[in-house]
Amino acid sequence: MERDSRKLIIPCESAMRDVIPAIKAILVDQLVKDGISQSKAAALLGITPAEVSYYLKGKRADGKYKQVLEKDEEFMEMIAQYATRLTDADQINICPICSLARKKLGIMDYTCPYDW
Repeated sequence: MERDSRKLIIPCESAMRDVIPAIKAILVDQLVKDGISQSKAAALLGITPAEVSYYLKGKRADGKYKQVLEKDEEFMEMIAQYATRLTDADQINICPICSLARKKLGIMDYTCPYDW
């Protein structure tokens, strides 16, 4: 029997590996820049204070993706909005910001319902 080269692609799985860490690193930077403590930033993002420290020190996330996204004005405006919303809401949906990040990074190799 010949093997089929098709496979199930789950968009979020790919994003979690590549894009979400860069988004989290940028969100951590923004929250800390906005005067939020590292422990509060950790609580808001649902991560540990140690992870916040790793993001701030550049030990987590693809530096290349982070650098590209930080230079994009539209993306950084959205990050600022999300950072504010994080402090005001019980929870927020990261899908739209992930979709924008993938668009800015040229990673549109799969369809996601939030792509715009």
